[in-house]
Amino acid sequence: MATFSLVVPTVGRTEELASLFASLSAQSPARIELIVVDQNEDDRLLPLLQALPPDLHSVHLRLRERNVSRARNLGLAHATGEFLAYPDDDCWYPAGLLPQIEQWFAAYPTYQILATGAVDADGLPSGNRWPQDRCDIRPFNSLRTTFCNSLFLRRLQLPADVFWDESMAHGEETDYVLRLLKRGVQGRFDRSLFIRHPRRDMLSGTVTRTRAVRYGAGMGRLVRRHSLIVLWVTLLSYDVARAVLVTLRGKNTDAAFCFAHAEGLFRGFLWPETQHE
Repeated sequence: MATFSLVVPTVGRTEELASLFASLSAQSPARIELIVVDQNEDDRLLPLLQALPPDLHSVHLRLRERNVSRARNLGLAHATGEFLAYPDDDCWYPAGLLPQIEQWFAAYPTYQILATGAVDADGLPSGNRWPQDRCDIRPFNSLRTTFCNSLFLRRLQLPADVFWDESMAHGEETDYVLRLLKRGVQGRFDRSLFIRHPRRDMLSGTVTRTRAVRYGAGMGRLVRRHSLIVLWVTLLSYDVARAVLVTLRGKNTDAAFCFAHAEGLFRGFLWPETQHE
């Protein structure tokens, strides 16, 4: 049996996916089952898959519908590894990460979820911006500690009837973790371990205003679904405070993105069924 089942939904990317595949060769002695859920309409992935080393077990699944949660559920149904992870097609693993993850789970047997840190190629944070370096995952900190690329789970100890919600466009990983927590699963955040992922946040210049609104709306729907009203107020206050701060620094464009995220957060909570463009 493979040690790790890596479920990788992918569409449109090849160079980034090649970087992820290359990073897997530096994970010995971990045994890897690579499950690629291909949502492309062509065969662009075939050369990459054919170039994989023969000792890396791979499963190539096709899914024409572009739905990342459905892709993860499909991959989950084919997973056989002791541990499970959901790397995006634009992230990659530092050398030796998976053996360290296995050692971590051996040292902390009461946890079924580990959320690591995430940094970009320059070492700057690209996810999981919770102020503590280590903490248990709780509902109040779940939005800042859960990041799909950096989640590792004990597959055999998870409830068999908890799946990714295929109706969610944003915040689906936090929703998944929250539903696992409600079933008694224990999670831990530890930034001393980390994956690599490009930095894409509101103030990095890589996100449009429309996308900022959508991110906020997804977050608003998520906190409403799980009745996290205090967290919603805290997140709104944070967005507004950050917008004011960057305005005072003369960064009006950054402030506009903060307000856009706050707008989505507000509308997504009050009108969760409305599409937010």
